[in-house]
Amino acid sequence: MPYELLEKQIKALPLTAQLEVEHYVGYLTSLYCNNTQKESVSERINAFMKENPTAFEEFDNEAGLESIRKLTKNDVW
Repeated sequence: MPYELLEKQIKALPLTAQLEVEHYVGYLTSLYCNNTQKESVSERINAFMKENPTAFEEFDNEAGLESIRKLTKNDVW
């Protein structure tokens, strides 16, 4: 996916989702740039979440069927 298209899609998200993407990308970048560890990214993410279980609490993670219905109730298919 071209960067410009990805950027447009991210900017179309609600502000809270944009902040979550920014936070997560920054976190992944810091993991990627830290070449001193030989663990996989998944292992490092799991270790981080184990040490910081409330790291993403500020974001609403409601992803059930009801929330999807609310988000898409005005969409035209």
